[in-house]
Amino acid sequence: MDWIDLGNPHPRLEPGVYEPLTWPEGNVVRPVGAPSSGIDRSFSEVARQRRSCREFAPVPAEAMLAKLGEVLSMSCGAQAVGTDPLGFPLSRRTAPSAGAIHPIHLVVNAPPQKEWYRFDPFTRLLIGLPTTVRAAEVRATFDEVLPAAHAALLLFVAEPAMTATKYENSASLVWRDAGVLQGIVSLAAEALGLGCTLLGITGDPWSAQLLDQPGLHGVGAAFVGRPAKHTPC
Repeated sequence: MDWIDLGNPHPRLEPGVYEPLTWPEGNVVRPVGAPSSGIDRSFSEVARQRRSCREFAPVPAEAMLAKLGEVLSMSCGAQAVGTDPLGFPLSRRTAPSAGAIHPIHLVVNAPPQKEWYRFDPFTRLLIGLPTTVRAAEVRATFDEVLPAAHAALLLFVAEPAMTATKYENSASLVWRDAGVLQGIVSLAAEALGLGCTLLGITGDPWSAQLLDQPGLHGVGAAFVGRPAKHTPC
């Protein structure tokens, strides 16, 4: 195979200033609270039992969004917000990120709804995302890899210019941010009684088309939902 050399990242001598992309907000805002079901398992038990889930049971969209919101709040909600020397606030979250930049956005769709929602890590809200990207068309492509009509689709969408503001050769840092976040989302889903499977599809070209502004790229996707009973996960 051909190995793509992404270079060795290192901090810029003089970091730049970057104005992040503007996300439009729909009329529907879904609050996300602390996990309502509680977690009565230790981390070691969650880690032992986590498996990729490939069969999902039907769940009403409202309930699925509420539960998925808890997963995202646990895994990538901002716990502390720092200064904004790069033009946007740095933050502390469960998932580590190069430079505390956190360039990965989370966008979700829960069937049978057609709407997309963006998770805001600072307000911990699921916010309606007006976009021309049709969820049905995206899901049809993902279903060719794994049929999952009852699962929510989660897109990991990178804004690489955020990381590039501080680091030279920053591409591998963005991919590593995406990977560690996907792992933590998988563990959070398991802890809250949901099944999760990460997909090999990056999410492009749809992730890049979510906004009418260039600068977004797909760096992964997952199906998340209630595991079907008596099926291997």
